[in-house]
Amino acid sequence: MQDIFGDIMIWLTLTFKEPPMAGIFILMVSLSISTMSNLAMKRFTDMRRLNKQQAEIKRFKEMEQEAKKTQNEKLLKKLKKRKAYIDRIQRSMMGARCKPSLLFFIPFIFIFSFLRGFYSTVGLDGIAVDDIVVILPFNIQKVLPFLVGMLGAPTAAGFGLSFYGFYFIVGLGLSSILQRIMGTQVLTS
Repeated sequence: MQDIFGDIMIWLTLTFKEPPMAGIFILMVSLSISTMSNLAMKRFTDMRRLNKQQAEIKRFKEMEQEAKKTQNEKLLKKLKKRKAYIDRIQRSMMGARCKPSLLFFIPFIFIFSFLRGFYSTVGLDGIAVDDIVVILPFNIQKVLPFLVGMLGAPTAAGFGLSFYGFYFIVGLGLSSILQRIMGTQVLTS
């Protein structure tokens, strides 16, 4: 009997270990995780209610700024009474936004750990070294030297991003775009 898991790992290594395919693979994984997370948010959260509550909080903060600016005692008392209600709304919003995330926390950790191991190589000293998965065609480390080691390393062709760096950049960008497309972004203005 064949070792199917071993065959899959060999195929993944041969196909997706080196740039540019590594970047495409990580992009697809990030897109999949963000899409599933946003679908769960859409399914298990009342977005209309969250947006309505966010608008209430915004109005409260505007009134609070106005009251502090003008030192209107009447308005300050009114806001003080309403503060507990606004705090309760903020807690319920946080809970509503976190519940779908809890569904994906364990699978996300598993996938992230797998990819972290897949895109690192154990050196001669036994310490894991991050592999370069994408190379930016410019030398960003000359402008932002603190990125070396944190997000990647300089290469002859430009700045090479490690798995962490590339996933961070792609995840932030895709998440924001998908939230807008799927209507799961809580409006703040």
